[in-house]
Amino acid sequence: MQSFRVREFVRIGTADIVVAWRDMWHKRGLDLLHSLGLPAKSDVAADPFFGRLGRMLVGNQLDQKLKFEGLVPVISEEHPTAVCSFNYHQDHFGQLFGLKLPKGGLAQTACVAFGLERCVMALFKTHGMVPSSWPEGVRSHLWV
Repeated sequence: MQSFRVREFVRIGTADIVVAWRDMWHKRGLDLLHSLGLPAKSDVAADPFFGRLGRMLVGNQLDQKLKFEGLVPVISEEHPTAVCSFNYHQDHFGQLFGLKLPKGGLAQTACVAFGLERCVMALFKTHGMVPSSWPEGVRSHLWV
């Protein structure tokens, strides 16, 4: 599960706008997973940074609660699988790409991503390998 496709949405704007958007999608994403009958929970997360500087970046990301993941038990209950993430990048991409706000200053960014294969695997793990036998509410939600 190291290689997978994501459906990602990005928001650019002021810190207030992008954090509110990320938080709205955090709730909306978990609600979506629950509506599919998945036992999803959320936790603070960090990207896989490497080396001594990486450990510091991980610590900062966790302390500032910049990233959350939607977790569903796919392989095990003890180590649930991240099927979606909700990230606030602060002005990292604003600096990197010179993204400016209309009134000046660097733009802030946030993103929301759903791992497509991971969501499918979570559905199979939770409801079984035969979609026609999944709960009616889940099937109607997916195939309306």
